[in-house]
Amino acid sequence: MSADRENHDMTQHDIALLLADAADEVEIGIAPTQALIRGGRRRKARRWAVAAAAALVVAGSTGALAVTGLSGGDGQQVAAPPSPSVVQDVGRPYRTTLGTGREPDGNYWWVYIDVWAAPRDAAEGAAQLAAMGEYGEAPIDVTEGSDLVGKISYFVLRSYGAAKSQGTVKIQGTAPASEALSGNDNESGAMPLDPDSNGPNRLVIGSVAKTAQAVTCRWKDGTTTKLDRVPARTDVSVDRPAIRTPEGSPNAWFVCLAPQGTEFASAEVTVP
Repeated sequence: MSADRENHDMTQHDIALLLADAADEVEIGIAPTQALIRGGRRRKARRWAVAAAAALVVAGSTGALAVTGLSGGDGQQVAAPPSPSVVQDVGRPYRTTLGTGREPDGNYWWVYIDVWAAPRDAAEGAAQLAAMGEYGEAPIDVTEGSDLVGKISYFVLRSYGAAKSQGTVKIQGTAPASEALSGNDNESGAMPLDPDSNGPNRLVIGSVAKTAQAVTCRWKDGTTTKLDRVPARTDVSVDRPAIRTPEGSPNAWFVCLAPQGTEFASAEVTVP
């Protein structure tokens, strides 16, 4: 697995967020009502915020719902990651590259995740909230440091273009450090690869339980892409689609890209 840490001076922060609740007591959807993000069994409430340049499909194994949003961003540089053997500083995130690729037209794309450790008290939470602002990352429903105590925050970013540019936050969430997906649970979102395009929804980003052995991304033309699990801290090229376990994350993550001319249909998880 490849991990990078960003030292970042953000000058523009224009992220439109769409909040999705996957909770037993709250269900959002179209008729018939169904959970917006739900795969496998019912589970504890989890919040995903998803932003996209055009139509974005957010789906679990039981259904899908189309939503929309906006995006923006600019340049950045990458610095060295911390040693996994050292307790993480809550003022700096772990950054892990989830996937990369290059389109036939020469444009490169990257998807990476920032995972922020859970603050132990309100003072650490306040310091972390300020540090997130320096990275251009703002957790939803968080107004003060005490809101982050005991919770892990994550931000999934996507960049696209001939040269690596500042990533735009596409998915984010804040949840108790003890909360994790299990079984065949999966949460996934699909969006256009090119942020300036209105479609098709080719790029799929999702999270699964750490025990997931494989994910099959199904495309609307009937073809599939299978992703196998990569053990934590294993050095596997990030241009190979796979299930990866980011440092500090309670869940595993995957990225898959539909062939040109088709788009995302569903994602299925294989468990032991």
